[in-house]
Amino acid sequence: MVAAPDRDLDPAVAVRVRDAIRAATPDRSGLGRVLFELSRVVAYQHAALSRWDPVAGIHITAVSVGYPQDALEITNTCLHTHPLFTRLRHDQIPMRLGEVPADVRFGPIFDRVIVPLGYREGLTQPLFAVDGRYLGVLNMSSTADAPFPTTSVTALALLADVVGAAIDPCRGVATSVGQEESAVIVTANGAVHPVTAPAAAHPFVSGGAGVGLARAVAASGRLGDHLLLDGDVVYRTRMQPVHSGGTLVAYRRVDPPRGLTPRELEVLALLPQGSSNTRIAACLRVEPSTIATHIERILRKLQVPNRTVAAATAVRWGLTVNSRPAEAGDVTETWSPT
Repeated sequence: MVAAPDRDLDPAVAVRVRDAIRAATPDRSGLGRVLFELSRVVAYQHAALSRWDPVAGIHITAVSVGYPQDALEITNTCLHTHPLFTRLRHDQIPMRLGEVPADVRFGPIFDRVIVPLGYREGLTQPLFAVDGRYLGVLNMSSTADAPFPTTSVTALALLADVVGAAIDPCRGVATSVGQEESAVIVTANGAVHPVTAPAAAHPFVSGGAGVGLARAVAASGRLGDHLLLDGDVVYRTRMQPVHSGGTLVAYRRVDPPRGLTPRELEVLALLPQGSSNTRIAACLRVEPSTIATHIERILRKLQVPNRTVAAATAVRWGLTVNSRPAEAGDVTETWSPT
């Protein structure tokens, strides 16, 4: 794509571009619209929007125009290792190719992308969320000898917030992620995308009960708070639908409530289903007498008179066992979210 020739930027055009980008949908088609609208203010030939993957530690192309695939892959995997990347994230303003000092024009991006493809001018704009999260980067390139005019560079800087919002997986979410929390986005089809780098492997796997809960939240459009038991680890989760149609899941590790053991939590999670001791024993592959002992201990620790009140407690906590696909059997089916 080659945009209209550079000229003094009409403020009304910039306003229309801003409004159009703000209205763009987060899918590939909508992000393609973002690049199209940006061509009204920057005369690029090639452009790409790339999201930052905090777990893999690389950029991933969301949408592009013109760049060869191998150029995108080199840029995505190498940009964050270049010395200029630290400056980009610190300054948070567009960096022009023509202003890059000669002593830092090295590495795969220059040697295998910029020089071979003949780019003479370019802009790189880091993108951030309003809460400070680094979201990704917008790259624009041109083989023309003329530099991008200052008006275009300024316009891009002023549009960076709405461009960033367009690729923000948490777009439209009012609740921020706490300092002690990690977060993932669970899409409508059950794919899981980390938003923050977790301290350890996250408990949300495709086909697991945790992902099922997140998809149910997206379908209902309502918030959901749950206590998720994943093996011997307990997580407190906060789930909220997002603009993309998926669910933002913020989670943190917590101590088991009321001194309950992981096995007791498993038993407690089955009580709201009205399961008998025999049925619970079959699900957990133990003897019914063992379940009776667990329930006695659960009632004592919760300080409740009977299993009905204990079941109500489990519902209030949103207690769910994160059965994974490999853990086939009745337990997974028993905890379908409602």
